Amino acid sequence: MEQGKNIIKKLKSLKIKEFLQKFSNLESIKNLSNLEQRIASSLILIPIILYAIFLSKSLFLFLILSITILASFEWINLTKSDPKNKNKWLIIGFFYLSIPFFSILELRFIDRNIILWLFFVVWSTDIFAYFIGKNIGGPKLIPSISPNKTWSGLIGGMLSAGIIGALSTLMFEGGVLFFTLSSILLAIIAQAGDFFESKIKRIFNVKDSGHIIPGHGGILDRIDGLMFAAPAILIIYILFQNNF
Repeated sequence: MEQGKNIIKKLKSLKIKEFLQKFSNLESIKNLSNLEQRIASSLILIPIILYAIFLSKSLFLFLILSITILASFEWINLTKSDPKNKNKWLIIGFFYLSIPFFSILELRFIDRNIILWLFFVVWSTDIFAYFIGKNIGGPKLIPSISPNKTWSGLIGGMLSAGIIGALSTLMFEGGVLFFTLSSILLAIIAQAGDFFESKIKRIFNVKDSGHIIPGHGGILDRIDGLMFAAPAILIIYILFQNNF
């Protein structure tokens, strides 16, 4: 109970009005805290993504192609410090990028609601894992790869994903149990994607894959969970089409 009060106090301390005043001046965005930058980025990106999902296939295709190109440049830049294994990293990068983006495009043309489910599961997992892990803390998951990620954060992310899964039954034919369990599984897979990218960054001793998105780092930093979750959802769809 006390922990819940502390979280509410911290949310109030964000001073939303002050934040919006800061954000209204684009020149001052660099002075925002990391959390404020994350919120600002999300306020811009999420409406665009939702518009593309529901109202414009051409915009969605353009966004995916643009993100693919930017992510490819980030991967090449990230791995360039190991020229002896250049071909190995290029092959890994090809499959790491092509399979998820193909999966996302395929899912968008199958059923846009599946893409919505995918994004909300991954987003909710990231958000709740971040806030719960930061406020509750506790034992670390794999500190040698990602020292800030905790078991409490993972459990929080799984619970939030489960809720999204239960709500998603309003869009699909499947039952609550199927989508709740599938969403929890996807939360774990998304976190595995996060750990994979963190491992790559540790290999090359960098903090972020890039700096294109304020508060999030690079494109790869923002979509690391999607990279594993998107192919997983495509497999789930292929195996259990009757639930969709």
